[in-house]
Formats: sequence, structure tokens, C-alpha cells
Amino acid sequence: MIVNIEVLRPEEAFNLLSHMARFGLIRLDSPCENVAAAPAAKLSERFAGALRLSDGKYEAFQNAVREGRLEWARDIC
Repeated sequence: MIVNIEVLRPEEAFNLLSHMARFGLIRLDSPCENVAAAPAAKLSERFAGALRLSDGKYEAFQNAVREGRLEWARDIC
């Protein structure tokens, strides 16, 4: 059986299709080189604005991150 699909999220779909092919559930006619070669978006671009925090909560979050980094650096040294 042949099914045509539209891929909305190529990176995730490629991983899923690759696993399905390894388990023998599907056969890929052509490898998805263009997906693997596509440059990955920067994390800052992908997740910008994802938290949707108020200014006060954003500052508290940033302070907690800074404090965690300082503790990490302190414990390593």
C-alpha cells in the first residue's frame, strides 16, 4: 500500500520514520538527505517567548538561572 503524506515537522518526522524503517514497518524509497542537511534553527529562535512570563516572573526566573549557574561553578571549582 502506498500513502502520500505532508510532513509538517521534518526533523521529528524523519526520526520517527527512520525508527519505523529500522523495525521493518515501512520502507523509505529515498532517504531524507534534505532534512538532515537543513540547518537547525538556533534554540534562542525556536524558544523565544515560549515562557510568556510577566516582567516580575521573568526577572525571578533569570535570577534563579543565574543563581544555579553560580552554584554549579562553585561546586565544580
